[in-house]
Amino acid sequence: MMRVRFIEMLKRRVAAARYGERRARTMLASIKGFWKVCRYGDLYMVLAALAAQSINISVGFCQGFSAVLLPQYTHEFPSISYDEISWIASLGVISNPIGALLGGMMVDAVGRRLLLQSIVLPNLIGWLVIAFSETYVFLCVGRFITGFTIGMSTVSYIYVVEITTPEKRGVLSALGPGLVSTGIFIVYSLGAFIHWRRVAAICAAFSLLTPFLMYFVPESPLWLASKGQMKEAYNAMFWLRQNNNTAQQELMEFTKDRKSDELMTFRQKLGLFKRRSVLKPFCLLIVFFAFQEMSGIYVILYYAVDFFKSVGTSVNEFTASIIVGGVRVVMGAVGAALISSFRRKTLGWASGLLLGAAMLGAAVCDSLDGPPLVKLACVLLHVCFSMVGFLQLPWIMSGELYPQDIRGVMSGATSCCAYVLIFLNIKTYPQLENLLTSNGTLYLFAICALLGAAYCYLFLPETKGKTLAEIMRQFDEEKKEADPEAGAGVHAGAAPARRHSAGAAVSLDRARAR
Repeated sequence: MMRVRFIEMLKRRVAAARYGERRARTMLASIKGFWKVCRYGDLYMVLAALAAQSINISVGFCQGFSAVLLPQYTHEFPSISYDEISWIASLGVISNPIGALLGGMMVDAVGRRLLLQSIVLPNLIGWLVIAFSETYVFLCVGRFITGFTIGMSTVSYIYVVEITTPEKRGVLSALGPGLVSTGIFIVYSLGAFIHWRRVAAICAAFSLLTPFLMYFVPESPLWLASKGQMKEAYNAMFWLRQNNNTAQQELMEFTKDRKSDELMTFRQKLGLFKRRSVLKPFCLLIVFFAFQEMSGIYVILYYAVDFFKSVGTSVNEFTASIIVGGVRVVMGAVGAALISSFRRKTLGWASGLLLGAAMLGAAVCDSLDGPPLVKLACVLLHVCFSMVGFLQLPWIMSGELYPQDIRGVMSGATSCCAYVLIFLNIKTYPQLENLLTSNGTLYLFAICALLGAAYCYLFLPETKGKTLAEIMRQFDEEKKEADPEAGAGVHAGAAPARRHSAGAAVSLDRARAR
């Protein structure tokens, strides 16, 4: 009997040692992967992605500002109505669709880099109007102008998708929502200690960061190549890859596929929008955005202080909002790490399921008059789980799922619809809370999140580790359908293909022959 127990104990120790060894190998592989990202060639690509994604810090300022403005403003002007309060919050959203549409139309005309630099104009003007506003009307005008920044900022996802390799695309795209959370945390923290006018002035000064950083990075080489600027495209690609052969191969394949598009008539170009590879991802993303908005993510974001006051937690409302901002920053980094390790579909349904369960827990606790700290914990868990998939995935995929020839327009159109949904959600929340009570809204958010999890499990397409051409083929009815990035494939007699961020499978032997 003692011998059997001794053998079982040895087996358990061996199993534990093997598990520890596997964990160590996994950690070592992660460290090596991080080092590969930071090696000389990839480092330039990472720096360019960070420069473009820095605009999302200003987006976080715009989104989080109403949460610190409204409590201070209502204290200064107690006679302000619920409807006027909702307009202050929602006017920062209502101009988002206009900005997204303008950005979508301009991004293919002026380029990704120039558009990212030009966003400073509405951003700076809007914050200065808010900082120096003396009346309610001017405050609303300032909020409306800063809303253009949020709408136009989606071009950062397009830029990142086009300059990165398939292996790095996910984690570098996920930096966007993480930096939005960073901006929200900063503005929450500032609003807890200083007046909202000074917060607006600080946000105005910070808006100069992105155009300064974008001055040092190149334009998207794919956009330059699509405009026939091949020398500039090569220089941009070489700057990003730091490898002559890689830069030439990617551009060669891309320009080969662009030739047929240059001779298309207007009717043929209009028909590009009717393709299955355009309509299907558009419908999938809009439904995903609808579940995202109705899960309560943006309500907690825009009404953070008032939300915690209505739910009833024992923690100071401003302190709770700062905690939420900090949690979003940390979980944004976690989400960026997870998105490079797990499939998009898995992250989508798991995130929706967990945040729905967390909100359901908050609703049940509120119904039973449970401890306030439990409700706060459930809301914080809701924020945590939203940051690992449900929040960032539709924004990232709006830059991944569309063909190169109309990516800018369709990404802008998708963002436009998403911001309309956000506006309706933010504008109607005070009325919805009066109708259903705060407890009823918690149940509604939980149900919508759980339905969204089921939707992700059943319908969300997978894009992890795939080139842009492979993603396009998921939606094409015929594999031979012409597409600016599909090119290619493996031709007869060609050597094994190498995958590139331009979405092309390039024969190395053919490239050497040229």
